[in-house]
Amino acid sequence: MKKTLFLARTALLLAVAIAFQLFGKFIPYNNFIVGPVVNAVLLVATAAAGVWSGISISVIAPLVSAFTNKAPIAPLVLGFSPFIIIGNIIIVLSFHFLRKKNAVLSVAVGSVLKFGFLYGAISVFTSLVEMKPQAAATLTNLFSWPQLFTALAGGAIALVILKLAGKSLDIS
Repeated sequence: MKKTLFLARTALLLAVAIAFQLFGKFIPYNNFIVGPVVNAVLLVATAAAGVWSGISISVIAPLVSAFTNKAPIAPLVLGFSPFIIIGNIIIVLSFHFLRKKNAVLSVAVGSVLKFGFLYGAISVFTSLVEMKPQAAATLTNLFSWPQLFTALAGGAIALVILKLAGKSLDIS
């Protein structure tokens, strides 16, 4: 029964993340909508189905997004995907390990760590990978301070969802 619950919740939450990623491409500045939703999904999945659910979505969602991306910088985003995955896993693990002690702190710590990792990674990535200066600037803008905002906003959304859901999402 637990395996079925894990699979059902993970699949449902992954579908939410992918739907927002796909439909978000039609909205200008979509990263300020899609980013918080994906971060919220990661944290709700972690709380509702377990850490492996959050990690699974952390891996699958960025790859789906990268492979369906039609923007001129899509190949660069695909190349940066391993770092996006690691950033997602950082926020999932922070939330998983700190949530029971202080949920708000777990979101704050996870968000800052994810932001710090992605900002450092994009700085190194853009200096090592050959690309046009405009592409480097675009990537740096996408993976710098907006990541802190989207992680914090997604964390806030997740905490509200988990509070409203109460014991109905409890996996213990």
